[in-house]
Amino acid sequence: MKKIKNLLLLSTLTCLIAVGFTSCVKKEYDEPVTANLDPAGVVATHTIGQLITAYNAAGTSLPVLIDSNVVISGIIVADDESGNFYKEIIIQDSTGGIAFQLDVTNFNTTYPIGRRVFIKCNGLYFQVDGDDNAQIGFKDGTQIARVPQSLYERYLIKGMWGLNQAPKLKTLTTLGPADINTLVQINDVEFDLAFAGAPFADAINLVSVNADLNGCSGGNIILRTSGFAKFATQLTPTGKGNVVAVYQAFNGAGQLMIRTPQDLTMGNVRCDGTTGPSGNETLMPIDSLRMSFPASTTGPLERKIRGTVISDLNTNHTNNRNVIIQDATGGILVRFATAHTYTRGQVIEVVVSGRVLSEYNSLLQVDQVPPLFAKSVGTATEVPFVITLANLQADFEKYESSLVELHSVDFSGSGTYNTLTMIDDGTSSMPLYTGTGYSYSGQPYPIVTVSKLTGIASQFKSGTTIGDGYQIILRNPSYDVTP
Repeated sequence: MKKIKNLLLLSTLTCLIAVGFTSCVKKEYDEPVTANLDPAGVVATHTIGQLITAYNAAGTSLPVLIDSNVVISGIIVADDESGNFYKEIIIQDSTGGIAFQLDVTNFNTTYPIGRRVFIKCNGLYFQVDGDDNAQIGFKDGTQIARVPQSLYERYLIKGMWGLNQAPKLKTLTTLGPADINTLVQINDVEFDLAFAGAPFADAINLVSVNADLNGCSGGNIILRTSGFAKFATQLTPTGKGNVVAVYQAFNGAGQLMIRTPQDLTMGNVRCDGTTGPSGNETLMPIDSLRMSFPASTTGPLERKIRGTVISDLNTNHTNNRNVIIQDATGGILVRFATAHTYTRGQVIEVVVSGRVLSEYNSLLQVDQVPPLFAKSVGTATEVPFVITLANLQADFEKYESSLVELHSVDFSGSGTYNTLTMIDDGTSSMPLYTGTGYSYSGQPYPIVTVSKLTGIASQFKSGTTIGDGYQIILRNPSYDVTP
């Protein structure tokens, strides 16, 4: 019997210890709250549309204090995960959209796209700017200011996550003020050739880019991408298709802001039935392209040129949309639709099929070339044409936009590289042009005969007299002038 009592006592003590241990564990470690629910007791009193109507009634563009217990709710349609939106949350309900300005970064980890939020508006300011963009936040003079990180969660309340806000199907002609700060979908659009196949933005200089989107049925709109966007270096699609984006307005014009490149579905052929360069273009010599002008003012179909870059962006001697290339037969200026980054010594191919051939102040150029129509294929050492000034002047059109090498050259003029300086090689003389924006403008030129001078044969004339605009342009005296 005593043995049985001892066993019962041991069993009871074991149970008590187990219960006590379990109780301690429960008191120290609460179960995490994982329920995907809206907050209890928080209910929207107004739709976003009602808020905009009520506080925009005064017709002022100045911030207006919200001094009543207004609560709105909406689904987040844009956060800061990709970097294209910065310190603002765009929320939307069935009646409209609004931007909440907050001085917080990386908030997407807590407030991601697809989460419903509630905003307690009492104490915040509301503003509709001159472009009908509605926003709320704090006030800084005549503008909406961001709510500080230490305060924003007093107003912004988390709700359910993983929700889907379907975009409104719109056309370029039906977008309007009611669509601002809402997710829209536009079908059958394509990037203008000036922007197709180009980086979304300038990630090097952190500059935003406004790229033109054209509709197959007409109309166009800007797609704006921040230079800080994570996808800024990615290339825009070259085909047509659909875009999903947040619609906003700036300076009287509508614009689209995508969250990520996945908002673009543009893999179809372009509106005109093409896909850009075919990839089957055959090479033609640069001098053959030059000789086709002026009989033809467009490049021949299915042809491309290849040349070594002889211009130098680093010294500003040419516009950042211009590049001068040369092959064994001659050179030509290629003018892109947007700024380029090709550097001296790169070998590039340029599709000239259907591109415009024109003269700018008598200088022949391949004009308005989309970035998509050019690519780098390697590097090479530039090879100038060794020539005298007399022979250059006798056949200047052949050598225009080519690198020429002159020997035994004397300078005459003001003593510095400044606008027009005359050079003479003993056979003839010609102006050496230096623009005021060139990096070496104002530097002294040699006062003795130089053994070699290398420069680009160019011309700039507004009159009709042959030869009155012929000139030589240095890229950089440090490597173009040899004592």
